[in-house]
Amino acid sequence: MDSSIRMLNRIEPNKPILLAAWPGMGNVAYGAVVYLKENLVLTKFAEICPEDIFYKTGIQIKDGIISLPDLPKGEFYYYKNSSMKQDLIIFIGESQPVMEKEHELATRIIEVAKAHHVTQIITFAATPVNITHHSVPEVWGVATDNVLLGKLKEYGVKTMTAGHIGGLNGLLLGVGREAGIKGVCFLGEIPFYTAKIENPKSSLAILRIFMKYVGFDIELSGLKQMAKYVEEEIDKVSKTTKQTLFGGEEAGIKVEEESENEHSPLPHGIREKIEYMFEAARKDILKAGELKKELDKWGLFQEYEDRFLDLFGNKNL
Repeated sequence: MDSSIRMLNRIEPNKPILLAAWPGMGNVAYGAVVYLKENLVLTKFAEICPEDIFYKTGIQIKDGIISLPDLPKGEFYYYKNSSMKQDLIIFIGESQPVMEKEHELATRIIEVAKAHHVTQIITFAATPVNITHHSVPEVWGVATDNVLLGKLKEYGVKTMTAGHIGGLNGLLLGVGREAGIKGVCFLGEIPFYTAKIENPKSSLAILRIFMKYVGFDIELSGLKQMAKYVEEEIDKVSKTTKQTLFGGEEAGIKVEEESENEHSPLPHGIREKIEYMFEAARKDILKAGELKKELDKWGLFQEYEDRFLDLFGNKNL
């Protein structure tokens, strides 16, 4: 075992599934897995030493006194449940490292997974879509093979046919596949205008699917209450937000099915206008709504989709 992996307890899991998560868009993945950690009886059995993965880039201040911050933790937990056909290993990373270190961290996690004969890797993520915060989010999925993809459909998971999952919530599956471990990612919908707001409703949607998928059950009332609270907090500022983002009330938040000019040449200056709106949205994310409307109007969202999602950060999913 790599010296950077510190083993704390010996475990002997039965054909375990590895569930891993880091903070990302809407805190969907991290929030869901932390909820599991807080509501299951877990044994911490290993951790990854952060010294050569993370860097200290700032200071902490308390009562006017500065100190260097602690480096982000990356911890492994073990869950044994007689109702599950397979045991569960959970990895929780407090932060994602810089891009140059992502593959190295993923490789170390896979080393622990292989040492404990993990049979499948599961990650969570978020996908921004044109819904409101009152909508019931659906769950999308991707997999490392067609067999798993077909299994996801049995649980009502919609197949994501194209796109990008940024950061370790996606990369880990790719590294795991290269090591011969199959895997899936569940992506919960979030309104794109709330990408930087914690979204427990999406975490809740993912956990409901996940529990059916792995075959165990826990009480979700705490997460339901949190989801209701966040929705109410957004409601308090929704009028201003909607007017800023969409120039109207919630009824106006609707993707146009087709561009009125879908089969016609774009009017002169439209692409220049779009570039200007991208630049404005980079400086003020609240302007992303108007940009989205303009792209939908001319049927150009698919063409610009990657750039649009990049506005919400490199680790947007």
